[in-house]
Amino acid sequence: MEVMFERLANSTLRSRIAEQLRDAIVDGTLKTGERIVERKLAAQFGASLAVVREAIIQLEAEGFITKWPNTSTHVIQLSFAETEKIFAVRKVLESFAAEEAARRASPQDIESLQKLFMEIVDAARSQDSRKFVRKDLSFHEKIWQITDNEYLQSALRRVVVPLFAFSSIRVASHRSFDLLQDANTHLPLLNAIKSRDPRAARDALLSALTLWRSETVSVAEETSSQK
Repeated sequence: MEVMFERLANSTLRSRIAEQLRDAIVDGTLKTGERIVERKLAAQFGASLAVVREAIIQLEAEGFITKWPNTSTHVIQLSFAETEKIFAVRKVLESFAAEEAARRASPQDIESLQKLFMEIVDAARSQDSRKFVRKDLSFHEKIWQITDNEYLQSALRRVVVPLFAFSSIRVASHRSFDLLQDANTHLPLLNAIKSRDPRAARDALLSALTLWRSETVSVAEETSSQK
């Protein structure tokens, strides 16, 4: 069934188009791997092709949309092999980021991390899956920022953001998923950074990654089998 979008006013058009498309992806209205046709969207939204393309570029940067080799545009879909590659890189880069964060975190940084952790828990308790994924990503981005290494931050954002976008779809689906249990996997990492213990931070990150990988890979295998 063709997805229909309503026309929007010109004010903040790009961000509103991006928001509607993001919501459609997260709630499953637009399926993983589904092709995005820019001209059709422009007609539905009553917007110029340029504005729609700007919204698509924003969602591509966020990891929700990807361009395939033939230049067509699709909703993010990660195969089992792609997911494994991402986690292999993430294991190396983000464990180093966790160590650096434990070495460098200021009291203000730790306060920010604690606040983000509580926001993750609150989103889990209220079963707000969209907020949960946003706050989860913000927690990790804060750790990357604490390293004060813009090259590391850029590399992690490039690798990890598509994975969080794919996780948004996973968490918002009708699969059985314990948000609170997932939220609590962040606590050992937070405590290690608070304790200024790089080795414990690395171990906590790697332990959590093992759990996150298992969940994400199972979904990637499932979606691949449905092609």
